[in-house]
Amino acid sequence: MKRKTIFGQPALHLFTLLVILSLLAGCNLPASAGGVSVWIDVPLDGLAFPSVQGIKISGHAASPGGVSRVEIWINSALLTTINDPITEGELARFYTEWTPTAPGEYVIQALAFGADGTASQPDSARVTFGDVAAPVISVTPVVTDTPTPVISVTPVVTDTPTATSTPPPDAVVQFWAEPAEIRAGACTTIRWHAENVQRVIFGGIDQSLDGSYRECLCSNQRYTLTIIHLDGTEERRPVDVAVSGVCVTPTPPDTTPPPAPTPAVPANGLTLSCRASQNLVWLPVSDPSGISGYYVKLEMEVTPGNWRSAGGYGPVTDKQVNVTVQCGGIYRWMVRAQDGAGNVGPWSGWWQFAITLS
Repeated sequence: MKRKTIFGQPALHLFTLLVILSLLAGCNLPASAGGVSVWIDVPLDGLAFPSVQGIKISGHAASPGGVSRVEIWINSALLTTINDPITEGELARFYTEWTPTAPGEYVIQALAFGADGTASQPDSARVTFGDVAAPVISVTPVVTDTPTPVISVTPVVTDTPTATSTPPPDAVVQFWAEPAEIRAGACTTIRWHAENVQRVIFGGIDQSLDGSYRECLCSNQRYTLTIIHLDGTEERRPVDVAVSGVCVTPTPPDTTPPPAPTPAVPANGLTLSCRASQNLVWLPVSDPSGISGYYVKLEMEVTPGNWRSAGGYGPVTDKQVNVTVQCGGIYRWMVRAQDGAGNVGPWSGWWQFAITLS
């Protein structure tokens, strides 16, 4: 089990957690069939910034079996994946920072995944960044014939005592695996202890100075602890876990097709800025024999209510595909999966998006 702190402010975040739990009691958040939910707390939907600047993206997720990871998407492109987010009671908290590359409008989306791989419905927040031109003020100097007085200053020298600085205490950092050698399928615990440092980071998330992480492995694994020292310098320490043997899982016969995937990005009904291509992303599905690929059908509206094919894609081994679009077009798409035994699943429902002319 992971032991984590919430950004070094336990009291403030305990209060924030109580407020969130009270709000949840009166709200119905969108959830997947497996009960996985996610929502973005910061930034607020529709927030506008006067100029391009870095912002914080944070929120919460919930799942009956725990949340394994959260994905953050910007304008349908994956920004980052937060594995094993911080747990606060029944909730998981995620946090990252992002700076846009140019002024404009951006759609931030968050997807959460439960411990069994079940994915949530996405939550979205639209933000804009725009330059604010500073007014130009013209100042005309006024010249007078008044002579400038000459002031003579005699410096006064005093004996200033020399301050003595106390060097910072030496850092103490321990990072190890317990045990460091295991059989395939067995578990190990990664532990760390630090003193006289600013922060420690494990798994991409700030942790407490004393913590641990447990994982069961089928192959060799390297873990890294990042230490931020008191003077701001960064140090990385690795630890390796050696795994002997292989994990063998018998595969039962499979004659059942996989379930229909759920489209996720772009959000259904979303309008995007003018572009030549667009990523279509769906929530992956699982099957006893594995998933061999996904098939995507894309259509464009030629007249109201009349659609024509804009392309077919597959098999796609990833959970997304990049398709060609045109400015001013209205599109809809669906996706289905095929498992490793050759069983083809049903199509998902249609998801629609539009591209502006400019």
